[in-house]
Order: sequence, then C-alpha cells, then structure tokens
Amino acid sequence: MAPIATSASLHSIPASIRTRSVPHSSISFGCNSNLANSRLSAFGGLHVQNCNVSGSLKVEKSLQCHGSSMYQKGAGAGAGTVVAAKGDNPPIMPVVTTPDGQMDLSTVLFRNRTIYIGQFISPQVAQRVISQLLTLAAIDVHSDILLYLNCIGGSIYSTFAIYDCMKWIKPRVGTVGFGSVASQGAILLAGGEKGMRYAMPNTRVMIHQPQTGFVGDSEAVRHQMNAGLQNRHRIDMMYSAFTGQPLEKVQGYTERDRFLTAGEALDFGLVDALLDTVH
Repeated sequence: MAPIATSASLHSIPASIRTRSVPHSSISFGCNSNLANSRLSAFGGLHVQNCNVSGSLKVEKSLQCHGSSMYQKGAGAGAGTVVAAKGDNPPIMPVVTTPDGQMDLSTVLFRNRTIYIGQFISPQVAQRVISQLLTLAAIDVHSDILLYLNCIGGSIYSTFAIYDCMKWIKPRVGTVGFGSVASQGAILLAGGEKGMRYAMPNTRVMIHQPQTGFVGDSEAVRHQMNAGLQNRHRIDMMYSAFTGQPLEKVQGYTERDRFLTAGEALDFGLVDALLDTVH
C-alpha cells in the first residue's frame, strides 16, 4: 500500500490509519469448491494454491494489516484458517495468527481502535458499531477511535443512534470517508470530531433530505409526514452545525440529491482535510 500523505500535518492523524505490509499468510477456506472461485474476488484477488476433492482450498496473499510485528507468518496447518461456512454461505472473515492466537480481521481492526462501516446502516449494523464504540471507550477513555466509511446510507434512526454514541463517549471519534459516502453515511462523516474528519481524494459525498414513504389512513400519513419534516429539519440543523454554513444554504443543498467531490466536501465543511494518495 502506498504511503499516505495529507494536507493536514501527519502528527494530527491517528496512528491507526497508517498501515504497514506484513508477510504472506496462508489462509484456508472451508467452502464449496464451486463457490470458491466466485467468492475469491471479495478478498482482493487471492491466488489459488491448491484445492482437494472436499473443496478445502488454500490461498496466499500479502495482507495489509494495521499494526506492526505482532502479525507473523502462520506456522502449521491450522494457521490462518477461516471457519467453515454453513451451506452456501461464504466464510465471514479470514483470520490471521498472532502471538495472542488467531483473530479475524475485524478483531485486528478493533484492537487498533478502528471501526469500519461498509454497508447499509441497519439496526443490526448500528448495534455492532455502538457495542464497539462503548467497548473501546471502556477499555481506554484517552485514546482516539477512527471510523472508516464507505456507506451509501441507511436507517435514519440507526444513524442517529450511532452519532449520539459517538458524541456521548469520552474518546474522540475521527472519521475517514472513501468510495461513496451518501445520505446517512454523510451525517456520520461530517459528525466526526472537528479536525479529525478526512476524505480520500476520489471520495464522492452525497447529501439530501431524508427519504420517506407513507402507508396507512390519512391520519397515519399526516403523522408520518410530520415526523419526516421534523427529521429533515433536524438533519439540516446538524449539517449547519457541522459545517458552519447558514441554515438557508444547507436547506438549498439538501433540497435534492447534492453530489460533492472530496474537494467540494472540504470547501463546504463536511470534512477537515483530504488524504492524498499517489494516484
């Protein structure tokens, strides 16, 4: 992975977003051989080393992991195995062998105080993220937490729950956006700690008013419509506080889908700095 530079000073960026290469790890997948080839791309183009009749295959790849010398090349047949999936489900997460035992990649990130949201923000995703935030805050109230976002949106109430937790705990929560950060994902990106909100140069940010759908009799629809208008006003007020922009300007931006480049998001105040890559 290419070194990361930023328009902000390097010492202001939490150490957890700096990555190092680690040695090749042997990862064994317990999955159906017919499913394997269609699912290998999810792990970044892994190279098939061998495959037996039972469908258990080994793959080898140079992993980019957060941390340093604690990640060593696995020894023995059990190193870097992925727990076999049930039925046609793919393995959830590969694991790496560390001096503390085998850990999946999510745990590796968690130990480095890093949380990643790369999917629709559902109540289940909110439950996972909130539990991670509360646990990290309980472990160390003085160390920062970094939240990576590549998220197209989600439930507005689940997003509010995550945001409230970010602001409730004592550790500062920085945010890094890359890929597409849209709708409710943009609220979390802009809602990070001031001075710790970053975006990759090719990030696309989209903000808009909340989407609604009304079902039921006329009285029920009226209540739902009022709730939707209240949510829109709340979101506009939040963006105004995040960016320092007048409420009227924010309302003009959120009237329809407003797509912003990383530079435009910086100018508008949704992020504080851009992380420059070599491309």
